[in-house]
Amino acid sequence: MVRVFYSQKTEHLLGEMRLTHWRQRVHEDLNASHQDLSDNWKMCAIGERIRLEGRDLISIKDLAPEAIHLGYDFSIAMQERDPQRALEIITKIEKLETIWRNEQ
Repeated sequence: MVRVFYSQKTEHLLGEMRLTHWRQRVHEDLNASHQDLSDNWKMCAIGERIRLEGRDLISIKDLAPEAIHLGYDFSIAMQERDPQRALEIITKIEKLETIWRNEQ
């Protein structure tokens, strides 16, 4: 017998995912250290979402194309020190149903 458990709580948490760490960091004076963090997939805004989901990134190929695109856009926004654009991208990352390629 196979049991499937549906967790409305998990779905609710993912539906209201907030990347508070990066939201706070974007309000700091952006500098090269912020850019260095945003260039690392596990440390950027996508990385924060990965950690919030309790997962680990093995390969960038595990991410959905839209998540990869947003990760690159976030890195560019940080490189250009554009906090408004970075916040827009963070919001898009938070609203993604999934960041994982095989879970769409």
